[in-house]
Amino acid sequence: MNYFYKILKMSKILLAYKKQKTFLPVLPVRLWIESSLACNLSCVMCANNDISGQEKGIMDLQLFKKIIDEAQYFVNDINIHHRGEPLVNPHLADMISYAKQAGLKVRFHTNATMLDINKAKEIIEAKPDLISISFDGFTKEVYEEVRRGASFEKTLSNIKSLLAFKFEKDYRLPYMIVERIELKEYSARLDSKAIEELTKTFKDWGIDEVVTKKEYAWVTPTSEILQTECQYSVCTFPWYAMVICWDGTVAPCPQDYMAVLKMGNIQEQSIKEIWNGSAYIKLRRDLILNKPFPTVCGKCDRLCRKKFAGLPFQYMVPFLIDNFAGYGAIRRLIGSGERNG
Repeated sequence: MNYFYKILKMSKILLAYKKQKTFLPVLPVRLWIESSLACNLSCVMCANNDISGQEKGIMDLQLFKKIIDEAQYFVNDINIHHRGEPLVNPHLADMISYAKQAGLKVRFHTNATMLDINKAKEIIEAKPDLISISFDGFTKEVYEEVRRGASFEKTLSNIKSLLAFKFEKDYRLPYMIVERIELKEYSARLDSKAIEELTKTFKDWGIDEVVTKKEYAWVTPTSEILQTECQYSVCTFPWYAMVICWDGTVAPCPQDYMAVLKMGNIQEQSIKEIWNGSAYIKLRRDLILNKPFPTVCGKCDRLCRKKFAGLPFQYMVPFLIDNFAGYGAIRRLIGSGERNG
């Protein structure tokens, strides 16, 4: 997809958002496709622990292909992850390859604990554009306490092997990021020297970026309602992005962690039908009229984001970087920033 066409689509999306359109002329340009809701860890800060085992599953490869067959004509990029660990799905490499063959940019986020050498080779050969890795706690003690069920040494070994195979094949991609969440509960126990040393080690191995992120509380039915006096900002997600859960359920954004706001199901309707269906139109109208309370949207702090030129600013720059800077030297120079938008 050339830059001119991208700019044209972005302009149409911006115009529809600014004019407060609820029926949109442009289909979503970004998808989160949940390859797995299941996870092999039980991290202390993760809301996945609150989901029963009976609800957790992995996306069927045929369902994934159905999504890509539709999405390839209008989507710029996809994230093949959401609430679980994507490597739990044995078809992850096949999913990446299928989406790449359709001309889409592909990213996924992993805890890297299942990324043994054989799996690493499969993933690298599938040629994703970006892999981000959670590695919270840059010491063995804190890491293993936060990432319950993981081994500090084994995960490091997995990351190193993945990078070694990438460079052995002389592949430019995937762009590699290690993400560390600043967890308030553990901040006093973190050794700044250990963080600095491990960051250097990651860079020496070939990691493109080491990103520190603020702790975030996912929006769930038990979250508290926001104070209504906040500087309200109409959420941009329902104008450009869509989340498709492992069973085909469509949610409006990744912040609706429990998929409370069900927009439809991709096994029953097309993306196009759901995108301008009654549920999406109602959601956009409610957001425009500042009526998200007391729905799950009314618990999301992203409604209080700072604006720039009338647009929520927090994820605007990373979104533009993803779409226009790509995954090479320019990105390494300017950085990725927050990447959830």
